[in-house]
Amino acid sequence: MTCKKCEHGPAKRFGFTKAKTARYRCRHCGATFTEPKQNPLGAHTTSVQAAAKVFALMIEGMSIRSISRITGIHKTTILSLLTTVGAKCERLLDARVRNLSPDSVQCDEIWQFCYSKEKSVPEEKKYIFGYGDVWTWTAIDADSKLILSWHVGPRNAHAASTFMSDLASRVNNKIQLTTDGNKVYWAAVVRAFGANVDYGIINKVYVGPGKAGRYSPGQFVSATRDIGYGSPEPSRISTSFIERHNLTLRMSLRRFTRLTNGFSKKVDNLKAAVAVFMAWYNFCRVHQTLKGRTPAMAAGLTDRVWSIEELIAMESPAAIAA
Repeated sequence: MTCKKCEHGPAKRFGFTKAKTARYRCRHCGATFTEPKQNPLGAHTTSVQAAAKVFALMIEGMSIRSISRITGIHKTTILSLLTTVGAKCERLLDARVRNLSPDSVQCDEIWQFCYSKEKSVPEEKKYIFGYGDVWTWTAIDADSKLILSWHVGPRNAHAASTFMSDLASRVNNKIQLTTDGNKVYWAAVVRAFGANVDYGIINKVYVGPGKAGRYSPGQFVSATRDIGYGSPEPSRISTSFIERHNLTLRMSLRRFTRLTNGFSKKVDNLKAAVAVFMAWYNFCRVHQTLKGRTPAMAAGLTDRVWSIEELIAMESPAAIAA
C-alpha cells in the first residue's frame, strides 16, 4: 500500500476505522489513510441500488420531477447521474456493438425538440443545434432487434452521413439496408458503404391532414418499394421494425412524449437519456419475439439478461469491452 501523502511504501496496517475499514500508516511520514474505494458512479455518493431505481423509473416513462418525488433524490442529482451513466452507456455501446453480421437493417429518424419548439426559439439562439428541432437517427437489425447505431442531431445531410458512417463501421458484411424516402439518405449510404450494400427505399404516400388530432398523419394511400442500388430483396424492403421501435422509444422516455412539459431543456441531457435507453433496450429488455432473450443475446453479444445494476455498475473500459 502506497502512502497518499508522500507516495512512499509499503505502509503498515494500523487498525480499523469506526466503519470497520482497514487503516494504514506510512512508515516514512506517519500519515494514516484507508484503501481507496472503487466507486462505479465516480464522485456520486448515491448507491448503485438507488441509481438503478432512478433509471428503472426513467425508462418506464417517468419525468425527472416525478422520479425525484418517488425516490427522494434531488432532481439536480438525478440529472448529474444521468450525465455520468449516459456517458458510460455510450462507451458500452461503442465498445460492444461492433463486428456484427446482420442480414437486414432498417433505418429511420424520430423527431423531438429541445429548449422550445422551433417556432418559439429566441432570435439569438436560432440556427444553433440544441435549440428547437432535434432528431434521433436509429438503425435496427430486423432479425435480432438489436439497435446497431444511433445519432442525435439535426435532420440534414451531414447528420445522415455521420449516422451512416457509424453504422458502416459496426458491420463486417454486405447488408440489405432499408430507409424511407428522405432524400439525404442516398448520398450518405453511398459515401459510407460504397458497393458493399443492397439498398432499398420504401416510399409511403399520405393524403390530407389527420382527423384525430394535430399530430396525426394524413390518410395512408400506398407504399412503393424502390431499389436504391444493388440487389435488395423486395420482400425485405420495409421499415416496420424501426418504426415500431420509434414507438417504444417515444413511450419509454418522457422527453419524447408529445404535449407535455417533460421535453429536454439541454441537448446533452437528451443524448445521455437516449444512450441509457439504447443500452437498456439492447442488454436488459427481454423482447417478446425473441423467446425470453434480449436483442444483445440474439445477436451473440452476451449470454444472459443484464440487470440495470449491472448496466450502470460497469467500471472500466476493459470490463466494458469484455
